[in-house]
Amino acid sequence: MSRLDRQAFRIHAGRLLFLGTLAASVHAHAELYKWTDAQGKVHYTDQPPTLKAQVIKHSTAGQADITSQATQSLDAKDQAYQKRRKEADEARAKADKEAEQARVQRENCDKARNNLSTLQNNPRVYTTDAAGQRTYMDDAARASALASSQKAVSDFCK
Repeated sequence: MSRLDRQAFRIHAGRLLFLGTLAASVHAHAELYKWTDAQGKVHYTDQPPTLKAQVIKHSTAGQADITSQATQSLDAKDQAYQKRRKEADEARAKADKEAEQARVQRENCDKARNNLSTLQNNPRVYTTDAAGQRTYMDDAARASALASSQKAVSDFCK
């Protein structure tokens, strides 16, 4: 599992844990009642037994709003993470493409320099035809190949 996949898993697992905890805490926000029975014993319940019960803790009406805000906040953070991850992937792909282009440029430069060196340093240069026979270049063909090799060197070796 790659580092980005593990990080995405942690984000989603954290989100699920947070929402689960938030859902479980909804029950903790129910109203609590305190009442005393005929023997003087104090009771605490979530449902009032009589009209004389005293409300200890009120539930918050805004709990749904808090849950909604938390979910929206997590969604926004997740979207921002996904955007950063996509931008990083695009930047990596662009860098890889540029590196590949630079490698091809270097190879072309090396080939052009080798061809130019061969034409400049060897008095008799030949080509091989389709039948595998050597055909030696005359002075005009050699001059043309030399000019073309010099142009290739100037194009590829910048």
